[in-house]
Amino acid sequence: MSEHFVCKTNAIECGSVAPFALEDANELPVNIAVIHTDADQWFAVIDRCSHGRFKLSEGEVDGDCIECTRHGSAFDLHTGEPLNPPASSPIQTFPVRVDGDSVYVTLASN
Repeated sequence: MSEHFVCKTNAIECGSVAPFALEDANELPVNIAVIHTDADQWFAVIDRCSHGRFKLSEGEVDGDCIECTRHGSAFDLHTGEPLNPPASSPIQTFPVRVDGDSVYVTLASN
């Protein structure tokens, strides 16, 4: 597993999402969406809806969910599970750690 610094906590307002490009252990690109909820929780998911291949970083944050604005599918930020159609497959989630004012995301080793 490799942990990556992604941003400072003040870079993403509560209730917002932002895109980041990381590299995995094989130096392959991994596009993620980092979410800062209104409850001051942090999540990271793959930046691609499992249904429409639309960037989730362009979606809407609603509690512990992110909604793809292309077709309206929402995903649980804890599990990645879809909450409504048309998406039927989960999205990948990543562990997030906040240390002081720094946000880190861990990518799994392949």
